[in-house]
Amino acid sequence: MFGFEIQPASSRNWEIEEEEEELTEFEPLPSPVIKFNLSINENDLVQKNLVISTKDIGSLFIQSTFNVGQPNYQIEEIGEITIQDIVPLKPNSKTSILNNNKCIIYRHKEDSSYIFVVCQYDVPADRAVQFSELVLEHIKNPKQVIILDKLLNSHFISQNYEYPLPPFVRALYTSSFKNSYSLVPLESPNIIQNVTASFLTLCEIRNISACSILSFYESYVNIESIQSYESIFKSIFPELKITHTNIKDHYQTVLNQINYRDDKGIYC
Repeated sequence: MFGFEIQPASSRNWEIEEEEEELTEFEPLPSPVIKFNLSINENDLVQKNLVISTKDIGSLFIQSTFNVGQPNYQIEEIGEITIQDIVPLKPNSKTSILNNNKCIIYRHKEDSSYIFVVCQYDVPADRAVQFSELVLEHIKNPKQVIILDKLLNSHFISQNYEYPLPPFVRALYTSSFKNSYSLVPLESPNIIQNVTASFLTLCEIRNISACSILSFYESYVNIESIQSYESIFKSIFPELKITHTNIKDHYQTVLNQINYRDDKGIYC
């Protein structure tokens, strides 16, 4: 009859293995770093209206609204937030200032009480809190914080089967934010994540008036998705005059700069 030899139990102690695991060194992930122009001092960044726009729709809205990269630009670059393992894209025929994988800090040229953080890369989830803390550490005691973010429509959960088709917007805000703009709150049980969640959490803890405006979109960015912020942005900041007479054409120009097709006709 066939059999097998029973091997003796390992003499290694599980406590030794655990100690070896504890001794294993893990390199910390690169933290976000903020750098301002030499002309900027701390007093220039206190008690400001802070607008944070995330990658794609939010950032494209700010860039197109204030003519970033154009001769008649309305906001000027004053700093940048970098993360070591996120590499900026070098300018070429397929990239522009609108999609160069950077996070640029701007200040309004005519009204310096407005600071814009225009992020063209996705902040990693494991560094979202660090990113938010860094911004609020340097732009101290903001009057209010507005976050322009997006959510994919297929992730939207609603008990109402007749909810509007994209693009439409929802809002999530801190207890100190006064919703006098008829913003529709984000329905439960929908959730937000990453930078938007970390900013709202920190603002709630610090009693800062903050609101995230979420644009729901389909699987691609279009003019209507960008335009969905427009009326709300104007109502929150009526003193910021948006002078475009053909703003829809301007949105299309911006989209043309970031949407390009390869030789097979596929959008990249």
